[in-house]
Amino acid sequence: MITVKVTGDGGRTALAGLSARINHPAPVMIKIAGLLNDRVEENFANSEGPLGKWPDLKRMRKTRGANPQILVDTSRLKNSITTRHGDNTAEVGTNVVYAAINQFGGEIDMPARSQQAYFRQDRTGSVGRLFVRKAASNFAQWYSRGAHIINIPPRPFLPFAAGKLQDGVEADILHELAGFLLDKSV
Repeated sequence: MITVKVTGDGGRTALAGLSARINHPAPVMIKIAGLLNDRVEENFANSEGPLGKWPDLKRMRKTRGANPQILVDTSRLKNSITTRHGDNTAEVGTNVVYAAINQFGGEIDMPARSQQAYFRQDRTGSVGRLFVRKAASNFAQWYSRGAHIINIPPRPFLPFAAGKLQDGVEADILHELAGFLLDKSV
């Protein structure tokens, strides 16, 4: 058994300060939430996450920018990332519906369907290959598609996967906690 005896006002003051910081860690939780948000931004910038580089898409959609990136077609998912923090918690997440299928992967069961497709026909009578809005079309055609399954591989953008934090995140959190416990200015 180890016994520690604190004598003098300096030691008592230091222990009282440490006790106060341990009982009210909200300032460090703000920093940790920001740290998690920074890691998510890095993941989007590098197209990688806790499992490494994100798998390529089978077909890249037309993007609005010059440099197409996976999961950043419209930036809706990337811009939806928010943080929350409390006295004992730091969180990062999103409320976008399709975020979970990208984070964890999965299968989408598509039922058989039949629908009308709209095209633009030119003066010579040839029909273009691209779909257009109904209002901009002058030619329509029905088509059917059988039932099929779409497999989405996991592309985790949040700094955790398979129950583990992304490499380096735990060390960054511990560094923030140590700085908070040792420094009164946090």
